[in-house]
Amino acid sequence: MTGNNEMTGKRGVRTKSATPKTAAAKAVPKAAAEKARPNVVAIRGPHAERTAAMRKRLIEAAIECLTDLGYGATTLQEVTDRAGASRGAILHHFPSKVDLMIAVAEYAAGKQNRQVARLLADTEPGMDRFLGITMATWDAMQRPPAIALLEIMMGSRSDPELGARFPAVIDALEKHQREGVWEQAQSVGITDKAQIEAMTWLHNAAMRGLAMELMFSRDLPKATAAMKLLKNYKLWLTGQLIAKAAV
Repeated sequence: MTGNNEMTGKRGVRTKSATPKTAAAKAVPKAAAEKARPNVVAIRGPHAERTAAMRKRLIEAAIECLTDLGYGATTLQEVTDRAGASRGAILHHFPSKVDLMIAVAEYAAGKQNRQVARLLADTEPGMDRFLGITMATWDAMQRPPAIALLEIMMGSRSDPELGARFPAVIDALEKHQREGVWEQAQSVGITDKAQIEAMTWLHNAAMRGLAMELMFSRDLPKATAAMKLLKNYKLWLTGQLIAKAAV
């Protein structure tokens, strides 16, 4: 009893019963470890959020640079300056320009897909949605993420490493688009998948070309008139494919 009291006294704690205190003393390391665990989780949460926020800030600064300056003039230093970040921060996330451009391309492709989905959300399923895909995609093509994607695509021609890694990103984007268009085409009675895939490829190529032309000419009325022709062509082709399926 006296020994227990002396042990308790050394720890600077007074208790009425020594036995409970002895048990508590033996349990201190385990209790401390258990207490530490939730603290580690709490620290990791905000750290992960800060890391994700910095990565997004750098990617969005890169999109801004690509849109304003083009691929060639977009450097890690320029992106760092626009993001208000340190050189160490950007190199931590993206050791090279190619690493950054691939991340930007993936982010921009996702943004483009979500923009099209938002524009079509209030469109009636069926013919209205199938025909509306084209103009919704054109709207998304004129926004900074899609312009950045075009700049990276053009840059991949002269950068071997980017040229080797970029096709996988654009292939994933186009696959998503083809699947979405084909799903809507089936909803209006079209059965010729090969024609729909050819139409989707043609529309993508035409809209990318128009978007590039628009960057140089700034002539939106001409681009709009060209898109009207594309829309009319799609309406004609849709009628042909529905009639073909009905035979």
